[in-house]
Amino acid sequence: MGIDRKHVLIACAIAGAVLGVVLAVLQAVGPFATSDLHGMPTGASRSTGFMLAMAPLLAAWGFTIHLRCSDAQIARYLKANAALCIAWLLIVTLKYPTGNDHLVSIMWYLYYVPMLLTSTFSLFSAMRASALDRMPVTSYAKRAVLAIDAALIALVLTNNLHHAVFRFSFDDPLWSGSYTYGPGYWVVLGWIITQIVLFFACSFAAARRQLRSAFVPLALIVGVLGTYTVLYILRFLIGSNLALVYSILLISCLEIALDLGILPSYYWRESMFSALPFNLRILSRTGEVALHTALFQPSAHDDALHSMLLQSDLSRRSITSFRTTAVPHTLFRGYNVTGGSALLAEDVAAIDERRVTLERQQDSLRAHNDLLKHRHAIDGMLYRTQQERALIDEIEQTLAAKTRRIDELLSDLPRGNDPQSLAQRRERLTEVKLLIAYCKRKGGLVLAGKSDPAFNRERLQLVFNETAADLRTLGIDCAALVDVKRVLPASTVSVLYDCLYDFAAAAFAANNPILMLFVGDGAEADEGSGGGVAAGQRRRVVEMRAALDAEESAQNEGYTRSLEELRRVLERRNVRFALDIASDGATLAVQVSEDEGVA
Repeated sequence: MGIDRKHVLIACAIAGAVLGVVLAVLQAVGPFATSDLHGMPTGASRSTGFMLAMAPLLAAWGFTIHLRCSDAQIARYLKANAALCIAWLLIVTLKYPTGNDHLVSIMWYLYYVPMLLTSTFSLFSAMRASALDRMPVTSYAKRAVLAIDAALIALVLTNNLHHAVFRFSFDDPLWSGSYTYGPGYWVVLGWIITQIVLFFACSFAAARRQLRSAFVPLALIVGVLGTYTVLYILRFLIGSNLALVYSILLISCLEIALDLGILPSYYWRESMFSALPFNLRILSRTGEVALHTALFQPSAHDDALHSMLLQSDLSRRSITSFRTTAVPHTLFRGYNVTGGSALLAEDVAAIDERRVTLERQQDSLRAHNDLLKHRHAIDGMLYRTQQERALIDEIEQTLAAKTRRIDELLSDLPRGNDPQSLAQRRERLTEVKLLIAYCKRKGGLVLAGKSDPAFNRERLQLVFNETAADLRTLGIDCAALVDVKRVLPASTVSVLYDCLYDFAAAAFAANNPILMLFVGDGAEADEGSGGGVAAGQRRRVVEMRAALDAEESAQNEGYTRSLEELRRVLERRNVRFALDIASDGATLAVQVSEDEGVA
């Protein structure tokens, strides 16, 4: 928002009036006589009336800041400046009637507390107005400024100990007028000047180009302050009331910054509110429009909207949202504010269009997802059918081979009753019994594939216990243990059956065999473990370990032939195995993948 020449002229008039007040104060307090007790200028008593009038004006100005300034943080800084100026005037009022030199010097040093802090708070106000406080480094800069202020205040207040700021001796009755400046004084003065320069630099950055003409009256104020400071340092105005003059110039400078918009103020609150880039209206408690922005356009639906807002019970909630079909593609938000409510209208046409597009895409994706689910179900059904067919074919081929072996054994039974014939006949019938038990188990897998193709631990333990019982009836001392945590498919169990019965056939051919079986979960297999596992893939495996302990059986051709046949069968399958054959026994370790197909 711009500023016209009229406002600049008004600011210049204010600056001129301030200069007149300052000159009147200087005229009223001079010439300055000195007291016999301290040699202190008595000009303060001549300006007591001005200070008594200035203090309530400063308090009233601080109260107006509370009402006018739209930024709470800047308002706190400015009210702190007003309070510091009032405290300064109070210190000056109490200083001169005091009869103690040390107490007078301490109160004199206290001048520099408001002098330093008012320039600091003014600088912080300009930094916030120029949005510099949004930068992370600003918080560290503020802490550094406050730390320097604290150090300089401590330096001034302890001057009686080191006299690094003001050099004098209490033995001199005229010490308050004959003091000289130490290096600490120039440091304090330089720091105050630095903060004032930074205040104007930040204020210039905060003001828009059309507002920068407002710095003309501010420059006049600064010129007067600079001239007064130089004259005061050169002792031409040593008896003048520094607190009164400084307070008038400081408050005038800040007031001009507020009135011209350099610091935020409610001076143009209506035009400022109207320029907000929102379709916003402020309603009274009865639903009447108190303020509105330029984007607000009255319509025939306003009464209904206001009624909906009043009925939404905003007194209990700070915000509410609603839409109406009477005003399409518009979202209304109601806010609870002091004295009424605010109604914000947002154009959501683009959001509605995007929502419709997303809903169409969601419907399309949902239909595609249903199609993929259906396809996955069909593929799973086909896969299970293929697995069942492959398992049935494998079992059929195996049973045919075992059946032929049974026919061969039965057709070649010895007919004699001599001990050798009886022994051979018994041995072959025992092998037939083992083959029949094997065929029964393999055939059971076909039935299981039709009803319940999954084998859990209890079911697999039952099957292996029955197999161990069958082997014990055939003269093989056998025990089996199953510790499988997951469910196994029928194809995996088929491979375990083959390994079990082939190894049991070797035990059948051994002398006094003892067979121990264990089935449990194996480690996950990865690439290189066989079974066609792709790179980066892992698969779960089940492991069967079998141990055969027998007497010397190396000369038994059936024992050796059975184990070698088992080795060839395992080599044809995609399984990992380890088969160790010894004259007094054998060990077998087989790892079968859960997705292992039939051979």
